Amino acid sequence: MQGGLIRANGRVIAFSIGDPLNEDVYLVQFEKAYPDIPGAYQVINQQFAEHYAAGYKFVNREDDAGDEGLRKAKLSYDPIYLVAKYSARQITP
Repeated sequence: MQGGLIRANGRVIAFSIGDPLNEDVYLVQFEKAYPDIPGAYQVINQQFAEHYAAGYKFVNREDDAGDEGLRKAKLSYDPIYLVAKYSARQITP
């Protein structure tokens, strides 16, 4: 597992955690930034990918957890493809 962070004036303003999923895919598992700091998410995303995922064919940023704002942000990176997501529940007779 690898991690990176960005500081401004001694304060952590963004961080990201990820690791290789396989030889082609780097998986970004977690990313957080202060939303009131313009560009914080974009910078941690770009810098983390540049430093850790540069040798990989794909970067998997996982799902949007049903959050419309997160979905919009992830779609703005123009993904190559999206994996269909399903849910199941047990029906008791």
